[in-house]
Amino acid sequence: MTQKNKFYTDWDCESLGERHLPENEYRNAFEIDRDRVIHSTAFRRLQGKTQVYVTGQSDQYRTRLTHSIEVAQIGRSVVNYLNRSSKLLTPDYQIDSALVEAACLAHDLGNPPIGHQGESRLNDLMDDWGGFEGNAQSLRILTDIVRGDKRAYEKSGMQATRACLDSILKYKIVGKENSPRGAKFLYPEQGEILSWVHENPTLDDLTQHGTQVRPIECAIMDLSDDIAYTTSDLFDGVKQSLLTAEQVQVFWDDQKIDVHQSLKNEVSDVLDNKIPMSRFIASLIGRWIYSISIRAIPEPFVDVPRYKFQLEMAEESHAELMALRALNYNLIYNSQYVKIPESAGVEILEELFIYYRDAVFGKRPVFELLPLPTGLSENLPEHKKMRMVCDWVAGMTDNHAIRLHSYLKT
Repeated sequence: MTQKNKFYTDWDCESLGERHLPENEYRNAFEIDRDRVIHSTAFRRLQGKTQVYVTGQSDQYRTRLTHSIEVAQIGRSVVNYLNRSSKLLTPDYQIDSALVEAACLAHDLGNPPIGHQGESRLNDLMDDWGGFEGNAQSLRILTDIVRGDKRAYEKSGMQATRACLDSILKYKIVGKENSPRGAKFLYPEQGEILSWVHENPTLDDLTQHGTQVRPIECAIMDLSDDIAYTTSDLFDGVKQSLLTAEQVQVFWDDQKIDVHQSLKNEVSDVLDNKIPMSRFIASLIGRWIYSISIRAIPEPFVDVPRYKFQLEMAEESHAELMALRALNYNLIYNSQYVKIPESAGVEILEELFIYYRDAVFGKRPVFELLPLPTGLSENLPEHKKMRMVCDWVAGMTDNHAIRLHSYLKT
């Protein structure tokens, strides 16, 4: 008989919508969450979406799909390490790796074509209709779209568990107008889902005033994401020769990064071909995972184990992570190799959005090769029509958006 994991309650495992499962179902609730994410169309489409380098520039780079798989692997490793090393966890009271995997695999489902710049432009274009935010869109896909069809566009998500939805909610401020700098928010209609996740009006109020309220699984997902993109973006940048030893040394000197000299030496050895990049990255990920721990929170926001622990990373490892993130931002993300195709891609995304917006409002004819989103009805209010248009454009892969855009020019 499988030992019950007391870390999770029936409340954690309750799903948003009824699940129809066989009597002999062999998976736990979170394994079902993970499997439904993997088998979704939204997850498959990540193979054609930009991570940093616009897809098609090379066949060597990470896409959103490979990035998400790497995040899940790191997240699973963090969970396994904590379950085996922490004295606060036991065989019958431990973090569920499938739940963390589900969160890691789903965390970027809502990202549009052309990476973060595409997300920023869609947010501007949707300003009159609630904005656009990648994390909010991931939640929308899980709760409204992922298992939908022509007959039931809304409320046809994957019936995710409460713990799963909570694990991807990095940001819990409802409404673009309420968030700092108009970013990192949930859509207005998602306030109802947030209330279901917490079932605590006081807690909802705290989140709207900027208090960070996250379960341990969300913290693991977020840190795993940071580790994955920092190391992989550096790997891909070195592979494309975007960094030279001279550039990196100038960066260290100018930025006055407070990090141990040994990390600088390792980066130098990689650039001088003294050690393989793959070995350096493996070493980094390994030592960073070994530096992670949890501590008990005396007064948790929610009285379930998911909220009773805080994730911590050793100071030296965190400094290394921040140093390499800064290096990536300064020397890779701002390079012309990244910026030029990214800018071109964002223009394509904007022109497609404007076409669909104008077609929906009858300001231009609908092209046969560019039909309107499935399920769009004249009876829908304006904000719902525009949310569907945004879903349609955001769901495209880079190449699909580029191909459709070419029809506008014919």
